[in-house]
Amino acid sequence: MRKILHALLLLLAIAGYSQETRTITGIILDEADQSPIPGASIFVENNSISNKTSYAGIIQSEGIGTTTDFDGKFTLKIAKNITSLRVTFMGYKSYTLELDAQKNYTVSLKSETAKLQEVVVTGYQKIEKRKLTAAVTKIDMSAIQQTGVSSIDQLLVGQIAGVAVSTPSGAPGAPAKIRIRGTASLNGTQDPLWVLDGLPLENNEVPKNYDKDNIDNLTNYSIAGLNPDDIKDITILKDAAATAIYGARAANGVIVVTTKKGRAGKMVVSFNTNTFITQRPEFSKLNLMNASEKVDLELNMAGREDLTYRDTGGDIARILNGSNELAAFRAGGFSSLSPATQQSINSLRGNSTNWGNLLYQTAINTQHGLSLSGGGEKSDYYFSLGYYDEKGTTIGTGFKRYNLTLKNNYEITDKFKVGVGIFGAENKTTSYLTDSYAFTNPSTYSRNVNPYLTPYNADGSYKYDEDIVGYSDRHVPFNFLEERANTSYDLKTRSIKALLDAEYKLTKDIKVTSQLGLQLDNTASEKYAGKDTYYTRNLREKTSYFSGGNQAYFLPVGGVIQNTNTDFFQYNLKTMINYSTVIGEKHEIEAMVGNELRRNHTTSVATKGFGYDDKNLTTQQIVFPNTSFSKESDYRTYAKTDNENAFASFFATAAYTYNKKYSVFGSVRYDGSDLFGVDPKYKYLPLWSTSASWAVSEEDFLKDNLTLSNLRLRASYGLQGNIDKGTSPYVVGSNNTAIILPGQSEPTIVVLSPPNEKLRWEKTTNTNLGMDLGLFNNRISIVTDFYGRKSTDLIGFRSLPLENGFEFTNMNWAQVSNKGYEITLSTKNIDRPNFKWNTSINLSHNKSNVDRLEVRDNSFLPNQEGYAVNAVFGFKTNGIDENGYPLFVNKKGETVNAQTFFGLFDPYADFFPGQITDTKLTPAEFRDLFVYLGDKDPKFTGGITNTFKVSNFDLAIAASFNIKQTVVRTPPYNGTQVDRGQNYSRDILNAWSPTNTSSNLPGITSQESGSGDSWMAYQYFSTGGAAVPVVNYLDTWVSEMSYMRLSSVRLGYTFPKAFTDQINIQSIRFNVEARNLFVISSDYKGYFDPETFGNIYAQPVPKSFTLGCNVTF
Repeated sequence: MRKILHALLLLLAIAGYSQETRTITGIILDEADQSPIPGASIFVENNSISNKTSYAGIIQSEGIGTTTDFDGKFTLKIAKNITSLRVTFMGYKSYTLELDAQKNYTVSLKSETAKLQEVVVTGYQKIEKRKLTAAVTKIDMSAIQQTGVSSIDQLLVGQIAGVAVSTPSGAPGAPAKIRIRGTASLNGTQDPLWVLDGLPLENNEVPKNYDKDNIDNLTNYSIAGLNPDDIKDITILKDAAATAIYGARAANGVIVVTTKKGRAGKMVVSFNTNTFITQRPEFSKLNLMNASEKVDLELNMAGREDLTYRDTGGDIARILNGSNELAAFRAGGFSSLSPATQQSINSLRGNSTNWGNLLYQTAINTQHGLSLSGGGEKSDYYFSLGYYDEKGTTIGTGFKRYNLTLKNNYEITDKFKVGVGIFGAENKTTSYLTDSYAFTNPSTYSRNVNPYLTPYNADGSYKYDEDIVGYSDRHVPFNFLEERANTSYDLKTRSIKALLDAEYKLTKDIKVTSQLGLQLDNTASEKYAGKDTYYTRNLREKTSYFSGGNQAYFLPVGGVIQNTNTDFFQYNLKTMINYSTVIGEKHEIEAMVGNELRRNHTTSVATKGFGYDDKNLTTQQIVFPNTSFSKESDYRTYAKTDNENAFASFFATAAYTYNKKYSVFGSVRYDGSDLFGVDPKYKYLPLWSTSASWAVSEEDFLKDNLTLSNLRLRASYGLQGNIDKGTSPYVVGSNNTAIILPGQSEPTIVVLSPPNEKLRWEKTTNTNLGMDLGLFNNRISIVTDFYGRKSTDLIGFRSLPLENGFEFTNMNWAQVSNKGYEITLSTKNIDRPNFKWNTSINLSHNKSNVDRLEVRDNSFLPNQEGYAVNAVFGFKTNGIDENGYPLFVNKKGETVNAQTFFGLFDPYADFFPGQITDTKLTPAEFRDLFVYLGDKDPKFTGGITNTFKVSNFDLAIAASFNIKQTVVRTPPYNGTQVDRGQNYSRDILNAWSPTNTSSNLPGITSQESGSGDSWMAYQYFSTGGAAVPVVNYLDTWVSEMSYMRLSSVRLGYTFPKAFTDQINIQSIRFNVEARNLFVISSDYKGYFDPETFGNIYAQPVPKSFTLGCNVTF
């Protein structure tokens, strides 16, 4: 009965009080830019209710609240006696709104990050920028965002000082080559460590020979699975103070990727779509002979009786030999030929096939992205889907990527937070098969194919290239288009990266954080060649043998199919205890201790089938005629590899800042690995760093300086580590079969390398001095760093005493050093409400030196010791002699011929003179012939970016440059082996000849073409005749190159808010962009691009044009 009475009284009180209310309206803004904040909470707290408020008023008002709409506006009905409202939003400081008689209010919230200034995420810690003592560069994704880019590594070109990024291939999905402050290892990993939201990623090493031989050198690259649209910012860690905490994987620098997350408020939906066109490369840049020029060259060569090297190649030789008029031509020239023969030859001149159009294309590509984000007071979410489809400018190649990203963060209690992140991706790279001779590589074939060759016969069937030979120089039918149509190579990678983060606040100053990271990659590849392909025909030709006097083949008729499936799994568990406190407002102390456990496991299974029927999906068994064939890897039908490694680490950091001016930082980490488990003292590697900074501008004598707004000096020193996974502490051998008696064999093991009980980590000490300078309220900012790096205990070659049973081994003893400087200048040239212009310029210089290295005693190639890591060596020449061979400059500065320079002689003069030549020089004397010609790494690298904003238009122009790098051309021809069956650069038209004696290019020669002992030079310059391929090392092909690339020009237009408000859309933006628009460079004639100069196998870097749109709801 009492409860009923209370309820009736309460209802009456509410009814009586309901008239004493009022309505409050207002808008919540971001204090920094006055933009509206949707989703902010406005509510009544207990202490805001007047003591005079009745019981009913409390019931009506307590806990009442609302949230702001998309425009940051709110409406709230409250009791008249409410004196204040609480305004909150995640990421902003809470605000108490004091109420008075007015009805409409405007509230500006301060960002929490403003209190902390700018924060730098290192993967293990978040450090306020004002406390930073290390060489760290952070770049927002919005500053480098470009369309038509498959992977985020390609976005770093020219953007960050000290980070040299090059593009070794323009193939879709191809990785970029990144070096941070030079190369710190000779044989170990040279690529930086990538970290995704705290998880160090595996499988990001770019193969050293990437795209050097064939276009089917496809590889899985973990970073390629990330969607650039999901990235918030990228932080580059350069010196030991920043990277030592990452242990033995940080000597090459660390790239920390931080992804986007949701914000409290109503759900925000963003959709972007881009269509981009990649342009067919300009084939004329290769500077190849056209059909008429090639016919003239072949006629000139046919007229020389001494030129016998492959003298039956090319259509001219076939026409002259087929009509039996070669002798008449040599005697009387072209006019002595029959009209029919002349007509046949002249018809070739008009057959200039545009191989550039047959091998390359202009492709239309697409990129789409959808994201949903939002959250409440205690949680946030981010979800995205991505799709990227790029068709290569090389016909038959392509790259597709599908992405799914899901992130959630929860504040379970005031002390306990958890976060979950899942990054799923599927990449598919498509190409076709090449062969060991790289005939099918379009970049190579387009250079070599005779320009008058047509791909089809008159009846439309494939016309075979008669100048392509197969195994043992046997003619095997080859047509490039047939090969491309009937072979395939697909590489599909499915990856999942999962993160579980937890944070528990023990006290106000102490918290425990933990992260479990998982990476699962499944890579499946399939290589297929149909039976009607050169690939299969040539492989079958290698299996020929004689049975009963007849030629037979043990490879069954049909295609060849090869499947490889690789599973990679890693878990990474790290736990940290963080301590942070402020004592007396002047003493800031931070410390962290933790441990990390990591294990990775790779399993790979490869199968190969022969006689494949693509209709029945069956293969046939091989029956070997003898055991010698069965040992060859070409015919193995099954192989499996399994590898597992475990690592344990313990680490700690400590930092102290006094009076916001003086900061010191130290870190130590112990890494242990089963890779070095033989000798216990090498099991763990202690890595450490110490650093300090001084905020000079905070001193009293500068604090009020109107010009100097920021001046900070930094210094650091520490030890970093690296791993060479290719070297083992144990005996390494391979299975073999030894013939013991006729008809009997025994399995054996061939020992490849001896054990090395002292195998250990590679180490790099790093010294860094830096300065951060800001002028005129930071409208001008300058960041400079000077560094020195000394890498020791590098894996390098070392000779062994013969009593060891081995001539040499790889061990920890080589040394490399790098030193250089970096400068970044950022300016706000114009900063007005309707017109903004910012400029950023970065410049880097790095000089490397191999301090200690050894070569084998019998090596004829020079030792790099004392020179740059990527030093170029060659033979210094000084013109051409009277026989068409280069003249060389010896150590005395004398100009001598090849016979004298190389110490050539006839070792069999008494038996069959004039047939074989050799050198009298020892390997050491031969090595001394080489001279240092330069460094492949540029002396200076950098970039320039200008951004403009005029009203609703924005424009970004980015350029990158390399200055003074030594480049080496692939020799356009070998004068001793000019094959009439292939095309050449127009350089051959300027080759030395008796009528062109001023040329510095070698002549077209033969053993009989010269006088005296010049035949020795011919023998020595021929492939296999010399200790090294002499022609490749002539300084004739070496030059210095500098270039600047206009990387990106992006123009955008954002629709006015007044317009988008009318259609209930937050924002609409259209953009157009051109990438790789042009290059200003010294001469790179003969190649598509200066970045791929010297590599005749690389696919060209494409020029692209994009039209895109982004809509946010």
